[in-house]
Amino acid sequence: MRIDAAAVRKRKPLSLTSLIDVIFLLLLFFMLTSTFTRFARVEISGGPASVSAGGKPPDVLIRVDDPAGWRVNGQTLAEEAAIVELARLKEAGAETAVLLVRGELTSQQLVEAVENIRRNTELNLSVAR
Repeated sequence: MRIDAAAVRKRKPLSLTSLIDVIFLLLLFFMLTSTFTRFARVEISGGPASVSAGGKPPDVLIRVDDPAGWRVNGQTLAEEAAIVELARLKEAGAETAVLLVRGELTSQQLVEAVENIRRNTELNLSVAR
């Protein structure tokens, strides 16, 4: 009885071409799905240290958490109309405004409101809780 030795197989050298292709595709995927945005800063400053808590009340009160729109001095307005009203109040002599943060206001809505008010009016804006 004859027993043949197992045929010795030569292994082919491992090709790295497919591995390089996979790495390239992963790199391309991550580069295309990542965002390269520049985050803008919005300066929010408190009042001066010398101002006492019982100082002069603000000229304008603004709330942006109402689903119907912004509330400017108790009057509900759409965002564009509120900016026009703030500009009118500034021309009438208002100098300071307080943006009240209440309810379900998100940080994104707060930042957008502050940017919009600062861009379109010249009121001294403060943020309060």
